[in-house]
Amino acid sequence: MGTNIDLPVYDGEYLATCSTEEIIENMVRDEDRVPRNVIDECVRRGDQIIDCLAPYAVPNDELEKKTPGYWWLRLHAVMILGLIPGEAAGLLLVDFIRNMCRDEDDNLQEWFSGYWPALTGNKPAPIIALLRDICMDRKIDYFIRTDLTDVVIADALIQGGVALEQTLDWAAELVADEEEDWDYRLCSANTLIDFPRERYRELLDKLAAEQSGFGVHFDKKDIDKAYRKNKDQPGWERFNNPWRFYNPQEIEMRQQRWREELYTEESETELDHLLGNSLNFQYHEPYQRETPKIGRNDPCYCGSGKKYKKCCLNKDQVVVH
Repeated sequence: MGTNIDLPVYDGEYLATCSTEEIIENMVRDEDRVPRNVIDECVRRGDQIIDCLAPYAVPNDELEKKTPGYWWLRLHAVMILGLIPGEAAGLLLVDFIRNMCRDEDDNLQEWFSGYWPALTGNKPAPIIALLRDICMDRKIDYFIRTDLTDVVIADALIQGGVALEQTLDWAAELVADEEEDWDYRLCSANTLIDFPRERYRELLDKLAAEQSGFGVHFDKKDIDKAYRKNKDQPGWERFNNPWRFYNPQEIEMRQQRWREELYTEESETELDHLLGNSLNFQYHEPYQRETPKIGRNDPCYCGSGKKYKKCCLNKDQVVVH
């Protein structure tokens, strides 16, 4: 495997002379290697870039299979819209989210998991209301609903006072609803633990007692620890910069990871060919954690940038047979 990774570089003066369509073409070509100053130039163009990105809110599977850069363009679009304040950018961001939910685009959802409060922090109340409606829709996967619940609470946290307490009570009602999705209840209960209120203690203890096996999201020790601290510590505060995606070091690390994964896949394919796929290996040893235990809201140790509870937590809690 080679170690030299060529990254695209764009002079600011050159970007200023490009049409918006040309900049989008560059982003498609560069896929996940787009430098930050390209994103900043898009943000500078405001309504013009919003209009040009609107068609990409609806995924085009055929186009994205043919040119993977169009899938990455949708990721860049969300990043750009997250930096542009106001209702117009917010409405298009809501369209992207709705289409992610409709098409069950787990890959795109996972890239943004934990970062939605940062991506929506500059959006006005009507946008937050639309996101609240989405997270109330039980037909949508619990994964994105949990993230959007965090968005609603994060907005209320900025307002503080009565707004925060009422919003926390709203979330607690959903967590207590036994007809709700179980995973959604547990993930949102994790957020309630970050806001230890005595009125939620009985509910949280009950949910902790109902968990067992390898799918435990939190236990009584987690609850006791949070209530001893008695301090609001929202997990999303550690995920306040999704735009680190464009740091040169992050880009280089991703390219190296892609190379290593490709090398591993090619090696496994070659081994399968040599073995003729005739051997059936079975592993009976239990999975053993290779890293120290980390907090459920900590950045995952794998380097994905996502919260541990939404990344490797479930992987660490399975037994390989």
